[in-house]
Amino acid sequence: MSHSPDPVIQIFNEALKLEVPERAAYLKRVCASEVELWQRVEGLLRAHESARGFLVEPVIFLHAGEAPKASAGEGPGDRVGNYKLIEQIGEGGCGVVFLAEQEEPVRRQVALKIVKPGMDTRSVIAQFESERQALALMEHPHIAQVLDAGATAAGRPYFVMELVRGTKITDYCDRHLLGTRARLELFVQVCHAVQHAHQKGIIHRDIKPSNILVGTGGEGRPLPKVIDFGIAKATTGQRLTDKTCFTAFEMLIGTPAYMSPEQAALKSADVDTRTDIYSLGVLLYELLTGETPFEVRDLFEAGLEEVRRDILSKEPIRPSSRLKSMQAAELAGAARGRQTEPPRLIRLIRGDLDWIVMKALEKDRARRYPTANALAADVQRHLDDEPVIARPPSAGYRLGKLISRNRLLMGSSAAIVVLLAGSLAVMSSLFAKEQAAHRQAEIEKRSAQVEAAKSTEVSSFLGEMLASVSPSVAMGRDTAILRELLARTDQDISVDLANQPEVESVLRLVLGNSYREIGDLQSAERMLRRALELRQAASPPDRRGLAIAANLLGYVLLRQGRHEEAERQLQLSLDLWRGLGTGEVRESVLALENFAMLRSRQDRPGEAEPLMRQVLRWRQQNMKPDHRDISSALNNLGTIIYASKKLSEAEQIFREVLEVKQRRDGDDHPGLVTALQNLATVTSDQGRRDEAKDLLSRAVALYRKRFHPGHPQRLAATLKLGNMHREAGELAAAEPMYREVMSNGRRKENDYNPTVATALQGLVATLGGQGKRMEAEALLDSILTPEFSKSPKCVPVLDVRVDFLARAGRWREAAMHAASLVELEPEKHEHYHTLAPLLVAEGRVGDYQKLCVEILRRFSGPNDIFIADRMAKDCLIRPSAVEDLTPVARMAETVLKEGEGYDALPLFRVCKALSDYRQGQFAAAISLTEKVGDSLPHAEVGALAVRAMALRRLNQPELARASLAQGSAVFGSKLPKLEGGDLGQDWRDWIIVRELLEEARALIDDGEGRSGDER
Repeated sequence: MSHSPDPVIQIFNEALKLEVPERAAYLKRVCASEVELWQRVEGLLRAHESARGFLVEPVIFLHAGEAPKASAGEGPGDRVGNYKLIEQIGEGGCGVVFLAEQEEPVRRQVALKIVKPGMDTRSVIAQFESERQALALMEHPHIAQVLDAGATAAGRPYFVMELVRGTKITDYCDRHLLGTRARLELFVQVCHAVQHAHQKGIIHRDIKPSNILVGTGGEGRPLPKVIDFGIAKATTGQRLTDKTCFTAFEMLIGTPAYMSPEQAALKSADVDTRTDIYSLGVLLYELLTGETPFEVRDLFEAGLEEVRRDILSKEPIRPSSRLKSMQAAELAGAARGRQTEPPRLIRLIRGDLDWIVMKALEKDRARRYPTANALAADVQRHLDDEPVIARPPSAGYRLGKLISRNRLLMGSSAAIVVLLAGSLAVMSSLFAKEQAAHRQAEIEKRSAQVEAAKSTEVSSFLGEMLASVSPSVAMGRDTAILRELLARTDQDISVDLANQPEVESVLRLVLGNSYREIGDLQSAERMLRRALELRQAASPPDRRGLAIAANLLGYVLLRQGRHEEAERQLQLSLDLWRGLGTGEVRESVLALENFAMLRSRQDRPGEAEPLMRQVLRWRQQNMKPDHRDISSALNNLGTIIYASKKLSEAEQIFREVLEVKQRRDGDDHPGLVTALQNLATVTSDQGRRDEAKDLLSRAVALYRKRFHPGHPQRLAATLKLGNMHREAGELAAAEPMYREVMSNGRRKENDYNPTVATALQGLVATLGGQGKRMEAEALLDSILTPEFSKSPKCVPVLDVRVDFLARAGRWREAAMHAASLVELEPEKHEHYHTLAPLLVAEGRVGDYQKLCVEILRRFSGPNDIFIADRMAKDCLIRPSAVEDLTPVARMAETVLKEGEGYDALPLFRVCKALSDYRQGQFAAAISLTEKVGDSLPHAEVGALAVRAMALRRLNQPELARASLAQGSAVFGSKLPKLEGGDLGQDWRDWIIVRELLEEARALIDDGEGRSGDER
């Protein structure tokens, strides 16, 4: 007897409302006369219990609100092994997932999954153990990791895994309005994770959006994690558990909307890794269109048998066709969520992406991609404008791809385009002739040599052509055309010069140098590393060329602040020059100059200065007096001497540089800007602010005349001039400077890069200082729309808002937004340093203590002494903020030890003194505070407050009162007042020292001398 799906689903849903032991009686009652119906509902129930796993949504056949509730068992506050359960965060058919806290041997938050009471049957435990074993086999950055396992006191198994913080991949993409390219890049990472599982012999069998959670990784980048291997299947014959996991005949395993045809055919024994490829294809379809190939609601209404028929026989329409078939409003919403227009979205997906998706969704798995990596590689080919294997490789299609990869032929000037294309064609032809000539008889050797010489000339000519449009030559112009030219040339030489390493290395050097000049240091590094590899692989090695490449790479690494790597490359360059035995030549002197600048950047000016004087001496002896290399060496020598704090001597050198450049180039040359800016800096540091402003104003005027509005150096100089005006109290003059930087510094909407964000902060402070606080708030509100506030891109602006509110003493509002900063970028220490004093100012002691625990978990051993100082100080504001002060004391000790010579040394001493005081080392704290001095008011007040408390602890109340009175007086006379409406940029230190003064006052006023944490 056959049945429509409706009675089956109806009985299935009713059974799910019951506890497991009650379901058998219910089925016997309603299905007693229909054995086939009974068996099919039982099969669905078993499938349901097997298919639900870690942190997943209810099975597709459950109506909203009808999910069964967990039976009584462990709950928040209970302990399971070494773990304290905090809250329930997920529930599957047989298990419950808790957020738990591990206290030893390490303190961290984890996810703990435990079998439900009443569900500890043999089959359930076998399935549970299979999931744990599957996860334990894998170790991949995009797969959640198993950390521990065990059994409760009642004998129910549990396992502990990495806590995955994130949202399902489709929601993440929609919430962050990711474009098609960004979605594809995220999808490629997921494919690599699935490939890792397959390599470990594990088939996931339930890939869907809710099983791929996306959080935030390093540098704010999205980090996907594949979770829920609850119904994973092992391949290659290994067993995931020594228990038996029984499955019924015709048991439906997986989630219907993402289920492969072989899963729908109920042939679980015949499922292989290609079933996951199909599910990945469904996921890709949904990422591109917002819909699955078969509508979920249609599947729900149709019933199980119709679902299986659709998956097995119905062909899904192409993604681009699905988009075309949408209602206008629906399509507009999909396009808006991908930051494009409807027609463009359809064009983006039509073609390659249609082919890729449909290949992954083939009914015949032999026609699908063989591996997840193959699918990822085809997606990457599409992103790289290369032919994809999913599409029939017609000549017209390949030609179209070639044109797409060479848009520079239309983007830059016609002369450059024609020359570039012609040069590459000529080189390819000449090199082909050269190779043919070498294979011919001895009589043709002379002809081959001629052809080789021509090839060298062509490569040299092409290199000169690229160099001729570099920023140093085309100074001040918009570099968009150059960027396009460089990018396309990079792609072209990768293909056209694949067998010509000598010529490729020459062009890579030119490309690297051009990228360096436009500030794209990552691309420059990539180019120069490739050039270095090619020259190292040459036979015989080109030591001179190798020395040049190593020097350029070292300089780029130096610009990125990667000093150790830079030193290796620069030392290699110098060693090669010495080994060549050619004495000092221009290129070797350039390497020596870069090495000198490295030593200066490493805060070793004493070593840098004699090296730079050697460079200057050689150039003065071997070059004409007005040669640019001489003024370059003079300028670098000035910066080194400036770093040694010899300001008068540095000023004299910078004036000489300015005079040389004016004499050689005139008063209107853009090359004057660096000399003017350096001279402005050194005169400002000597207290001659008006003179500094005049010099910088000249530089900004030159920038405005000769450089395009968005030029990074022009923006930086204008921003610095605005800051000078603001520091001088000339707020009306500063305001338009900041507005100019904000207007010209954004390449696109919501682009708040560091320069623009700093300008915004200056503008907000300037408006506030002019009494235009409402205008400042309105400006921030107009930028921080509800939609933008959810995006990580809002962080720089949100940071400005926190600073604005905190400077005004609006602690509660500032703390609320600072907490959002921590949530958006939990890896950034600056946000914790912002939130900690705000919580203290607001009196939220419990939240402050929790934050301190998190600070030590994340930042207990930073290499940067400034980070260490901030994190240690944040944990010392109030007594008993953390139970174990050992890591805090270690940071404070390191900061003081390595902080000699820094301007912030007084603050470092206060941090160490406070650490000593919190540990009961009162005499040591007093000794340190006596060395602080009065150069930095906040440090002075903090030192006096700590000294007062330490003296009181040593039973010297009179001295303690005197120290407290002095600290209070300095606080009132030297630091901003809260009622003034602006505590300044050091508002964090203002809160901290005020808190220390209050703690000292309470301690001293208490006749019994009880500790601050007892008040």
